[in-house]
Order: sequence, then C-alpha cells, then structure tokens
Amino acid sequence: PGDAPHVETTLRAGEIITAIHLPASAHARNSHYVKVRDRASFEWALVSAAAAIEVADGAVRTARVAAGGVATKPWRLPEVERRLVGRRLDEAAALTAAEAAAHSADSRPGLAFKAILLRRAVERVLLTAGGLA
Repeated sequence: PGDAPHVETTLRAGEIITAIHLPASAHARNSHYVKVRDRASFEWALVSAAAAIEVADGAVRTARVAAGGVATKPWRLPEVERRLVGRRLDEAAALTAAEAAAHSADSRPGLAFKAILLRRAVERVLLTAGGLA
C-alpha cells in the first residue's frame, strides 16, 4: 500500500476499513470477462479474456483488452485495442481485432489450440461488452 509495497496493510491496531470508493468509469459500463476451462468449477483457465471499451458517437473511443492462461501472467493486447479504436463495434470489427489476439498466444508445441480458444474468447468478450451478444 502506498509507498510501502512490501507491507500488506498500513492499518494500525484497532483500525478497520468501513468502505471502499471506486469511482465510476466509462469503461466499466461496457466490460466483460470470459474464462474458458475444461470443467465448470474450480478449474484453471485454458484461456481467459477481458475487455473494457468506451463507445462515443457509435465508435470505440478507447479499448482495454487482456488475455490470461496463455503465458506466465495475464497481459494486455495492444494490437487488439488498436484495431478497435475509431471503428464501429460490430461482428466484423470484433473478428478482425480478435485475429490479432491469436498471434500473441503461446505457440509452443502442444499449445496451438490456445490461439484458437483465445481468438474466440476475445471475440466473445468484445461482442458482449459491446452489447452485441
């Protein structure tokens, strides 16, 4: 917390947290998360995708898209975001953007299937966040 990231909390003895304020964000209005896994519960993601988009005048103003389960840690997909900004979000735009996600998946032997799953997961989060699914 704050200037002491090595400390778990800066609460003093007897103090408690009574509220947390999270300001509204334009991205929060249009966001979605998908976790693809073998089983419905308590399973690690084969892939996951999250998207938060801000739409103004019918076009994507800003986009934040991230992938998980395809590398050692989740990461942003800037090429997917670039393909969305300035465009009207429809099925064609979501598919074009999702294609860029497939290129960033781990391509080691035995993991090629993750590129396909990631492309589909990104397409789904974009369509759902955009209110099209």
